[in-house]
Amino acid sequence: MRHSIFIIVLLYFFPFFIVEVSAQSENGILQASTYLDHKTAALEKYLKRSDRIQQRLLRRLQQKEARMLAKLAAKDSVAYKQYLQRAPGFDSIAGLSKDTTALARMAKRRNVTIDSLKGIQQFMHNQGNKLAALEGISGQALPGGDYSDKIAELQGKLNAEQQVKDLISGRTQDLEQMAASAGIPGLQGIQKDVYYAQEKMKAWRGLADDPDAAEDKAMEYLHGIEGFESYISNNKNGLGSGVSAADLQAMGYQTKGQVQQMLSEKFGNLQVVQQAMQGQIKDFSNQLGKVTDKVKEAGNLAHDARQGLQEAKATKDKLKHIEKPGFRKNPERGKPFWLRLETQYNFQTTRASPDGLGPAMVELGVGVAFKHTPILSYGIGIATSIGLGQDWQHIRLSYEGISARVYADWKLLYGFSLQAGYERALRPAGRAYLENNRNDPQSAASSGNALKQAFGGGQEAAYLGIMKRYHISSKWNGTFMAGYNFLWQQSNLRTPFMLRLGWGKKL
Repeated sequence: MRHSIFIIVLLYFFPFFIVEVSAQSENGILQASTYLDHKTAALEKYLKRSDRIQQRLLRRLQQKEARMLAKLAAKDSVAYKQYLQRAPGFDSIAGLSKDTTALARMAKRRNVTIDSLKGIQQFMHNQGNKLAALEGISGQALPGGDYSDKIAELQGKLNAEQQVKDLISGRTQDLEQMAASAGIPGLQGIQKDVYYAQEKMKAWRGLADDPDAAEDKAMEYLHGIEGFESYISNNKNGLGSGVSAADLQAMGYQTKGQVQQMLSEKFGNLQVVQQAMQGQIKDFSNQLGKVTDKVKEAGNLAHDARQGLQEAKATKDKLKHIEKPGFRKNPERGKPFWLRLETQYNFQTTRASPDGLGPAMVELGVGVAFKHTPILSYGIGIATSIGLGQDWQHIRLSYEGISARVYADWKLLYGFSLQAGYERALRPAGRAYLENNRNDPQSAASSGNALKQAFGGGQEAAYLGIMKRYHISSKWNGTFMAGYNFLWQQSNLRTPFMLRLGWGKKL
């Protein structure tokens, strides 16, 4: 009777269990497919950009190498012929970078990023097999598609990119040696080109590796499925959990048995060798007391060796200084243009004029700064001015024009920076507080067309100030600037001092 009840309960809940497992497998396949689609698309976009960067770099390097070799040929023809025998040159590397047959041979090299993608693909196929077994559709194509060809293609391209990068680095080192020995100028330009090209590729690769919202959501779901992390860890390590010694040997790893066999073939019976070594160590210990008279002689030799080492080190430092002339590296040059833009929002207020002609104003502005170096940036901005009236008892909102700005910012220490700027405000023509309208504001307001009436007046500001940046959140910084306006009298302002509050996104 009890067995019958258990079977009835099992048969009752079994369809719900099947549905739940089937839904989890379908969702797992969908999320894995979404992740692979986004990640492979990001890597393909990166490879296109990196290929353009490498091709531009190789064209510049070929030209500069040709000029250096022309100088070497004129100075030392023998050294020139010897250098030509070193392969490959930048022209050969450029040809190799376009040779798909030669680069295809590098596709089997291990790559951590590709290993992770292969692990996700294996997990997706495993979920597909489960789903096929549950629904009885074995023999049909698995859902989610097959990414094997796309992943293999990406692996070949990534390995080819790294190979070209290594060849460029090797050729640059050859040029460094040649420039050091022959005293040929022009190496610094090549070093700069190689460095900044690599920095640009590194920045674009970072953007490709940074997951978007869809990838984050898919990966969050996949980590919630039992057994998913094992696929990633196994492929990242390159080895599964159940790999045998024979499998390791087939993959090219050297096992403990192989090491013991090699030692036995070379030295014979290892046990006999071990006993002989123990005997030799005992004999050596007995003879150790007889060599104390050699210590002083060894000390003198060590002193001479240290002197020679110091001389060699000094020579190496001089050679290193010749081989690698220092140049000021600008980390910002390796970033994409839009990552070097810094948006700032700010506002400031001005008091009403004592004569009652000019209202109190609030000025709302936005600026975009371009980071030329980590400490120097310059930008442009625009702002609008809104009149607030004379005081709290006489509040009156009014349009008081727009202004254009240009500024430069030089970072100092502890969040402080020196900022200089120029602003041109376009005020409505009929405002009495403007210097050219103080005598007859009505005639100024009635003259000209509507455009001239809206922007006919003007005020200028040229300021120098100190700005302090402070932390607001993980994404935002606050700013406070105190400055001095050198044109305050020409603009009929009450004070030359200006205070400006703002905020901006962290880069």
